[in-house]
Amino acid sequence: MAAMGGDQVGAGEAMIRRRFLVFDGDGELVATFPEWGSAHAWAHQRSMEPRTPQPVQIEDRCDRRTWSIEAGRCQLTVWRSDVEYRSCTPEATAATDRWERAWAS
Repeated sequence: MAAMGGDQVGAGEAMIRRRFLVFDGDGELVATFPEWGSAHAWAHQRSMEPRTPQPVQIEDRCDRRTWSIEAGRCQLTVWRSDVEYRSCTPEATAATDRWERAWAS
């Protein structure tokens, strides 16, 4: 299971060298891989482990794609170029729920 680790490189270079990031359903990064085939096979095995939070996800930030894997099924999500982001305003407090929308183009 020790798929992470390796050489010390810059963040941009690391993304290209190990571009497939595998996350458990709770959002914890559990492995990175340089090629799709290894990440895909490993993620399917991981999703079958009884205590693994579902779904296991593979993110490819270079091509902006996410695969969600659970119960032997893969679902691909391609990130849109007009994704909606939300951020809180500086004056927002815990008692209020103010959000501003920001759009990526």
